[in-house]
Amino acid sequence: MDMDKRNAERLFEGVLLLTDLDGTLLDRQKHIPPRSKEAIRRFKEKGGLFSIASGRCPHSVMIVAREVEPNCPGVTMNGAVVYDFTADRLAGQTCLPEWYQRVLREVHAQFPAVGIQAYVGSDIYVVQSNEVVERLFAIEHTEQCRRETTFDTLPIRANKVLIGAPHEELQKVRRFLEGRLEGMYGMFTEEQYYELLPAHTNKGAGVRQVAELCGIDPSCVAVVGDYYNDVEMLKSAAYPMVAGNAPDDVKMLARFIAGDCDNGVVADVIEHLEQRLTDRGRL
Repeated sequence: MDMDKRNAERLFEGVLLLTDLDGTLLDRQKHIPPRSKEAIRRFKEKGGLFSIASGRCPHSVMIVAREVEPNCPGVTMNGAVVYDFTADRLAGQTCLPEWYQRVLREVHAQFPAVGIQAYVGSDIYVVQSNEVVERLFAIEHTEQCRRETTFDTLPIRANKVLIGAPHEELQKVRRFLEGRLEGMYGMFTEEQYYELLPAHTNKGAGVRQVAELCGIDPSCVAVVGDYYNDVEMLKSAAYPMVAGNAPDDVKMLARFIAGDCDNGVVADVIEHLEQRLTDRGRL
């Protein structure tokens, strides 16, 4: 009986759970549903390692992290930066090749109205603004990270680039960039955001690095996301889960589909994992 009680108290020992933010942990108003906060507290209390895997920069993720207190490193900027939220420092990073600056000049010459900003850690270098990227500063609370710059003064190395515009315009940008992205690749992270990332950098690679840093067996890694920038993370994790508001083709990658983000996706997945581990003893 004591052994059963101890097992229940440490049910999540050795399990790593990482969640996306927007559309997953966060509801549509960019808040964390109270039941998800409570579930995360319970998950950690029972021995689990919890963190975040987001496309946002470290500063923006840290604002949310303070509410749920991750107890292991997490993934930011879609895998370009692995961040230790407890120590508030980089745990690993990758950078775009130096010729990314030339590519941005070409994009601007062809599409002068799109917003363009380069990320170096939490510093956001704005070379061309528009209403889409301006709105992002407000959503992610990153105004203090803003650095005005020009194509001539862009940092030589950057972790990622975000191009912001209406989706139809970004589709034109995507087609224009085909064949021009040596050493990097492009990806939609939302309909109005198209990002350039270092080759082989994605949330899946970031999650694997977090698991290695924490000494977690790959078979004990669970993740939850909701959009196309989560695909590699979902494919690489032992137990992929998806928000109910995700596109249908993203849902196809999941072993469990949670409810809508407004109702507490992370609470749903933790309750599901509790039941699965209680019944089976493993993921």
